[in-house]
Amino acid sequence: MIVATELFRGAAPYYAKHTIPYPHDLFRSLVRICRLSERGRGLDLGAGTGQIGIPLALSMGKVVCVDASDEMVEEGRQAADAQGVGNVEFLVSRSEDLDETVPQFDITTIAGSFHWMDREAVLAKLASMVKPGGCVAIIDRDRDRSEPGEWSTAMWSDIKEFWGGNFPAGPGATRPLLTVTNREVLSASPFGEITELRHYYEHHWSIDDLIGYLYSTSKGASGTLGNRREEFTVRIRRLLLSYSPTGFFTEHGHVTTLIGFRP
Repeated sequence: MIVATELFRGAAPYYAKHTIPYPHDLFRSLVRICRLSERGRGLDLGAGTGQIGIPLALSMGKVVCVDASDEMVEEGRQAADAQGVGNVEFLVSRSEDLDETVPQFDITTIAGSFHWMDREAVLAKLASMVKPGGCVAIIDRDRDRSEPGEWSTAMWSDIKEFWGGNFPAGPGATRPLLTVTNREVLSASPFGEITELRHYYEHHWSIDDLIGYLYSTSKGASGTLGNRREEFTVRIRRLLLSYSPTGFFTEHGHVTTLIGFRP
């Protein structure tokens, strides 16, 4: 079993500051395709520090952001307060443990975290939490290429080598090999009518922002690295500077959103 809360221990401040924002067009698309309104209710699972939930709340009556990490939730509350977004609520909970008797939602979003969950169990639970005609949006980010050179591919390869060939998965756990895609899981659920969206992005990094981002991930959080943090930082900084001595980088990618509708 993966202990994601321990895997991401210490990551929250870096996650709030360094994670790439989602494209504005993504939220406009969700509002249009899912027919969201200012009277509607949204649920964001595996919410992190609110990168989806807070922008979504600007177009809805209320959004509930759920994350298993108390550190992520606290950072999310601070972010919502700083942005003056008062119609978002943060809740510490595993998605699998949510109370199904709460008022129903028009949309549930799950961004970059579905693979940490019992996907079938979560979708079964959401079948009673999402209104008829409502939807579940599974959102994932893919890196397409990087400049200068393929520094991104080299960086992730080096991080994998740093961890001995397998990315970390928490105390006493092994990272599961997902043999069934998110689309297949969604197709077999009550949300089997699927629309797919794709939004492209370009992001510019400084080396300090990029290392800060790595500290926000399961591969580089302080709870994962322990006393190897300095070794990790020196190694990755040296690799990155070999690609860009100026310390500036560009990443091109896309965000794929699978929207499953409930009949």
